[in-house]
Amino acid sequence: MSTARLSVMLFPFHAGLSEGTLAVESLLRDFRAAGISGLEPMLYPEGAEPAWWDTLFRVAKDTGMRQACLDIGVDLVGTGEADRRAALDLVARGVEFCRKIECPIALLAGSCPGPGMSNAEGRKLLAESLARAAERAEGSGVTLTIEDFGVYPAFTCSAAHVAEVLDAAAHPDLRVTFDNGNFLYADEQPVAAYPRLRDRVLHVHIKDFTLASEPVAGALQSLAGRQWVGAPIGRGEAQVSECLSLLRADGYEGWLSLEVGCEPPLEDAVRGAAFLREAWEVH
Repeated sequence: MSTARLSVMLFPFHAGLSEGTLAVESLLRDFRAAGISGLEPMLYPEGAEPAWWDTLFRVAKDTGMRQACLDIGVDLVGTGEADRRAALDLVARGVEFCRKIECPIALLAGSCPGPGMSNAEGRKLLAESLARAAERAEGSGVTLTIEDFGVYPAFTCSAAHVAEVLDAAAHPDLRVTFDNGNFLYADEQPVAAYPRLRDRVLHVHIKDFTLASEPVAGALQSLAGRQWVGAPIGRGEAQVSECLSLLRADGYEGWLSLEVGCEPPLEDAVRGAAFLREAWEVH
């Protein structure tokens, strides 16, 4: 029986690391004690890396922690060809960084239609850029992925739109990071979305949400105007257990990367890791 391979997205911990309320050594020690053996960092702009950045990768390597996926914030659509060329150069820099830190997967997130552009037009341009990015990454040992991205629910948040983009890109090396919670922003149930993408899933984000009981200023809204707020993993409405069951049944052996949304993030990650380990064994 396989055990869950747990990683954790690092962006919720950036503030604590930069402010000094968290220390790299103790944070990674607590992750390991919770059964988390992988990290999911994000690519910073060149020259803007925080003071703790190099220490993070040194300590991770010294203690046997793996780099599961690198998150690259990039808009592959933009307003014109110059924007797209710059975005492709950014992806190429991210691929080189993946090679440096021995990370086999990169997630490209952040694309949206340009001003005056329809979602359909934007998805076509995104597909073209993804194909170009994948061609540049060939032979690198790094696989590029996209996710169901909740920030722009009408763009590439539903399973159908993610599949549309990958079908149009038509590059065999492009895959999916399956984010269970983000489908809710497309008003789609995660378990209903999974079959459409199952053969393309390479990496998984696990988060949880509850429906906001009252309006939350500045919070993202689904297509139907619903607002979702972070919940402890396994206690919300993002069908965490059900998604794990589907993944386990399909023989998924990749990383389950925790995306915590409650404060304090370390406690949320430790609690979430315990839930995922137990739920994975049950299924």
